[in-house]
Amino acid sequence: MSQHEHEIVFIGMVNVNRDNYLQGVVDVWRCRSCKKLFCDDKRYDEPLKASVGFETVPEDEDWAILTCTMPKEVFMMSLGVKPGKTIEHTCKTGEKHTFVVGSDLQVDSSVKPPIHRIYLVKDNINKVIEAGIYKLTMK
Repeated sequence: MSQHEHEIVFIGMVNVNRDNYLQGVVDVWRCRSCKKLFCDDKRYDEPLKASVGFETVPEDEDWAILTCTMPKEVFMMSLGVKPGKTIEHTCKTGEKHTFVVGSDLQVDSSVKPPIHRIYLVKDNINKVIEAGIYKLTMK
């Protein structure tokens, strides 16, 4: 695909909750021409960026949201994923993890905190991801 100047428009958001309490939002934007997605994270207790910078992910990756769930908190961030990609993540507790994205675009994670999950942005636009410990651990 040849390069072009993107005409980016807002198309929606993905809310990330912890047991019905909003933890953060990923604003989702799309180029009207090529349909490429762009994401911008907003989390509670973090200042907003001075400007909206549309970061990109490589063409062979999909935008996703990585959640890191602790009993009283959910940290979330958007990033690009594809099968086989290695993701380095440091929890707010300082615990370091290295994940390899599976063919199902998921990461192996414990059912005990911290619990890590990947959610594709394109599947969750204008929806709520419930990433709280109660929802993830109830049978």
